[in-house]
Amino acid sequence: MIHTRPTLSQISKALDLSISTISKSLSDSPEISISTKQKVQEFARKCNYRPNSFAASLRRGYTKNIGLIIPSVLNPFYAKVLVGIEKHLDENGYKLFTSISNESAEKESHYLRFLGSGYVDGVIICVSKETAITNKYQHINTLIAEGTPLVLFDRISNLKKCDSVIIDDYKASFKATEHLIINKKCKKPIMVSLIHQLEHGKLRANGFIDALKKHNIPTKNSIITAATIEELSSKIKLALQKNKADGIYGANDLALEQAMTIGNRLQTNKIAYTGFCNNSKTGWNTALKIINQNAEKMGKEAAKLVLERIKTTNNKEFYTRTITAEFV
Repeated sequence: MIHTRPTLSQISKALDLSISTISKSLSDSPEISISTKQKVQEFARKCNYRPNSFAASLRRGYTKNIGLIIPSVLNPFYAKVLVGIEKHLDENGYKLFTSISNESAEKESHYLRFLGSGYVDGVIICVSKETAITNKYQHINTLIAEGTPLVLFDRISNLKKCDSVIIDDYKASFKATEHLIINKKCKKPIMVSLIHQLEHGKLRANGFIDALKKHNIPTKNSIITAATIEELSSKIKLALQKNKADGIYGANDLALEQAMTIGNRLQTNKIAYTGFCNNSKTGWNTALKIINQNAEKMGKEAAKLVLERIKTTNNKEFYTRTITAEFV
């Protein structure tokens, strides 16, 4: 009996059968007699044989694996996107390899080189903040040029020859701001953001500003941006204490949560809140209406797109699917 993880060659020698016969028996080929297949399969089971999936993928020309790169696993949004992707891929017989860039272009590039070395049939990615801000996409364009199907989600870019899944950031932002103005009677709403350098952050800011203009509310000093939570906290505190803001729109999860935390500490009960949030911490305020990005649905659509791209021979038309954000 073989005591280490066996190979086809070792099983072949142990049973005095050709490697081809062993392989076909393990694949339940009708070319091999039932008795031989039973003999080989039973021996393989006792030896704890497991097929080399990478070697098999080289023979087949496909892996049935998809790579995913996300900026963070701590953000509930990305966790929900991952659930949507994994569920759809599993239903279609694919496995998912997940990597985390931690907003680093270098890490992102490293993972793309690895995934592009024959380990996956396609890649789904939300580009890192560093890549988006510097607008340097050479590492992604290299993967695309090599023929690997690629789907972007959430963060908008000017990349071509790839599909993408987004939401209408401008429209969602405009609607949330109008909620503060019309339903909450806010006269001095402000927007808080940690994503002002990213394209979707800019779209959300545009939606906020245009909603203020529509209702003849001054826009000067109405947007608070920061690079860190600490910086944002001090600015929000100043806006609430000195500028008497009466409504806060959070352009992203962390910004909204921080605003609510500061507001609770200052006991500013008259402040109205809204914004993007995928976190259960919104339970702090049962009256809070938020923008739900439908992250799981976004993940499912990204998975659908990459599988469609793998199967298609049309490499001239690429698609952007827009997921409807819910105001709940």
